[in-house]
Amino acid sequence: MIRQDRAAAAARRAQVESVQIDGVLGRARAYLAGLASVLGGEQAPSEEAFARLAGSTAGSVGLVDALWVETVPHAERAAYERRLGAPITRLTRTGHAEPAPAAPTYLPATYTSRTRPELRQGVDVSEWPALAAAIRDRANVFAVTASGPGSLGSEPGFYLLQAARFGRDPGDNGVLALFVPRGWLTAALADDPRRVAISLDGQRLEGGLDTAPASSQTFAALARRWRVDVGSEPPSGFQTLVPWVALAWPIAAALLMVLVGRASMRRRRAERDFERVFNLSLDLLSISGVDGYFKRVNPAFERALGYSSRELLSRPYVEFVHPDDRAATREVARKLARGDQLLEFENRYVTADGTVRWLQWSSRPMLREGVSYGVAKDITDRKRAEADLRAAQRAVERSRDELRVLAEEQAALRRVATLVARGVSPEDVFAAVCDEVGRLLGADATSLVRYEPDGTARIVAKDEEGVGPEIGTRAPHEADSVTAAVLRTRRASRQDSYDDAPISVASHASELDFGSAVAAPIVVEGRVWGAMLAAWTHGGRPTPDAETRIAQFTELVATTVANADSRAQLAASRARIVDAADDERRRVVRDLHDGAQQRLVHTVVALKMARRALDRGHDGVEPFVEDALEQAEQANAQLRELAQGIHPVSLTHGGLRAAIDLLVSQLSLPVIVDVDPQRLPPAIEANAYFAISEALTNVIKHSGARNAYVRAHLDDGVLRIEVRDDGSGGARPGRGSGLVGLRDRVETLGGSMEVESPPGSGTSLRLDIPVDGA
Repeated sequence: MIRQDRAAAAARRAQVESVQIDGVLGRARAYLAGLASVLGGEQAPSEEAFARLAGSTAGSVGLVDALWVETVPHAERAAYERRLGAPITRLTRTGHAEPAPAAPTYLPATYTSRTRPELRQGVDVSEWPALAAAIRDRANVFAVTASGPGSLGSEPGFYLLQAARFGRDPGDNGVLALFVPRGWLTAALADDPRRVAISLDGQRLEGGLDTAPASSQTFAALARRWRVDVGSEPPSGFQTLVPWVALAWPIAAALLMVLVGRASMRRRRAERDFERVFNLSLDLLSISGVDGYFKRVNPAFERALGYSSRELLSRPYVEFVHPDDRAATREVARKLARGDQLLEFENRYVTADGTVRWLQWSSRPMLREGVSYGVAKDITDRKRAEADLRAAQRAVERSRDELRVLAEEQAALRRVATLVARGVSPEDVFAAVCDEVGRLLGADATSLVRYEPDGTARIVAKDEEGVGPEIGTRAPHEADSVTAAVLRTRRASRQDSYDDAPISVASHASELDFGSAVAAPIVVEGRVWGAMLAAWTHGGRPTPDAETRIAQFTELVATTVANADSRAQLAASRARIVDAADDERRRVVRDLHDGAQQRLVHTVVALKMARRALDRGHDGVEPFVEDALEQAEQANAQLRELAQGIHPVSLTHGGLRAAIDLLVSQLSLPVIVDVDPQRLPPAIEANAYFAISEALTNVIKHSGARNAYVRAHLDDGVLRIEVRDDGSGGARPGRGSGLVGLRDRVETLGGSMEVESPPGSGTSLRLDIPVDGA
């Protein structure tokens, strides 16, 4: 019986001591969390501010050794040391500081409480095993956690730590650490430290128990496992005297009464200690019955959940549990009723204001008393931190996937852009775009269609393995198809389902087994040239950003089409220039043959006849000479006129203004001339002259104008020419060779031409020719 009483007393002591230690750790956790909050609001971080803040609050728990640690990669060491104004150091075995050797990363204490020689600014704690391991375990520092057993200098202990900011700058992130020396926990116990041992994760931390424990109690706190071992109390005086009581009962009776009274006083003191621990504990303590009701809860329960003690005891405790966790909570209650020992579990409670708090429980049944003892820790902050960490991990994974997709997309765009830059045929570019788009979007079919003038869409390319109509197939635009929507709105369009589409559209999609489609316009020089189409069978769906991703490729297609058109226009322009040069050469040959050459031949014949008359001594030589002279003069005039058409002499000697003045003086149409007199490069003057001459010729031949106006001025390195008339208008650059030849001439010099010719309102021709060096 005496041994049973001593064992029961040891078990009660182990329970009480574990609750007391848990409460002490809770106060230390609250202190560290509060200090972290104060540091986060500090305006200007500094060593002095850190030491002041740490020292001003340390008295509440008696822990004074604090440090704030950063993680510094080797590449950033020099910048960190400049910011700190001190080098990163390490402690030698003699306690002296020396520069830390090169390492991939460092864990320097940027700020310390300066309460020990080891706590100096810039000391690298990478070689402090317990603290370094806890800091590098990033999953454990979002809430207050404990390190494994370690030391600070030569003093053993452990560290409490939490991720914390010091200052309001987003870059002021680090880890706040607090050293807990050996003896700090046992000092808070009412029991004799020599009969107690405290272990952390299976390693002895402190306490003087050197015999086998009479009882042990384990619990979880600060992300670690703790165990409290207590030894047997020495036999009390009463227990020692019991064998003698039978021999000396009368004498022992009085002594028995004294001892019973003393034991009663000791029990009441123990009960008072238990009540004090129960009421002051920061953790939630409860006693619950097998009927599903709380029998008693401590004030921490009321503070955490917001209910009064009366309300918590008046309703089944499962009613306070979150509905999703009630089934699991009832299962734990059934296990406790069966006598399962020390069940640990987590559940959510709904507070009085409707918020949810996560509780981590350690429960133990006492079947003889019909109750269960429970200790709960509020782990809401830890759960939130874990949720934030998981969200961050998911965000990182999404970012990694997005980067992979972006890299594949950019690689595909580069491959297509390379083909465009190399000037390969449009057909090859179109086929490559279809293949790349189909591969990137996972489409079952991709094709490129061109809108034809007859209202149909012609397939000009498709992916190599895709299903659907063949290249060259023409189809009319269905009113509600994606290609019709693109042509109508000039924007991308999608069809997520063909269930509600018109019968004609739905039947066509059903024939091809398509369930959804996306199309994006191909815009060339302001007009919708065609569309890029991607389609999926019923097993696939387009991504939300499919239109945007296709649009990047349609821009390259538009560039290819524009380049092909430009090359075609350039080839046609070159052909026209060659034809014009050939025509001009033939005209010169014809004019020479029909004009000056015939005059010169006539002159030669007349001179020969005059010589023959002289040789024979005949009279009448003078008419032959006069005829030859007249023919020679006419030939000279025709040659001068021909040269004027090739390159006017007035242009060579007098410049553009003189040549235009001479030109308009020979016309029957009144022309107002406003031309700068300054000289320009010969090629510019010649092309400007012939452009104006051709324009005035068109005015006289086609417009029926009564007046014309010519203006040519140099403006910011560009010769701006305008030829305007008051004729009938209606001129179109593509209908006649005159304006087409003008455009070719101007574009050869890198210039441009604009024509405004509304019917009945005359024509205005504007030419811009760049002048190098002007």
